[in-house]
Amino acid sequence: MPIVQSKQKEIEMFMPKEVEALYRRFADAVYKPNVLDGKTKELIALSDSVMADCVPCINYHYQKAVEYGASQEEIAEALAIAMSVSAGSKEAKYAAVVGKLERANSDERE
Repeated sequence: MPIVQSKQKEIEMFMPKEVEALYRRFADAVYKPNVLDGKTKELIALSDSVMADCVPCINYHYQKAVEYGASQEEIAEALAIAMSVSAGSKEAKYAAVVGKLERANSDERE
């Protein structure tokens, strides 16, 4: 079964039909080319899928990005941005902890 059909079956199993219909309308509107073209939207979605750690989403948006004409270089750059944001968020999140540890170690030495 293709990934998209598999994902659709999972949604149908856990989401009431009326909620799934609302989600589908929302997603269709979001991904419709507008100010951002379809390729750009799919590159963003691919990067966001990596950040959300959603493997079916990664597979789906990778395929859509390719269908919109994204090159391997464009995909690699989009994924590198996701990795950079992830690494930066971890650095920012734990900087305070590292600072406290360094101060505690410094106080112990004195």
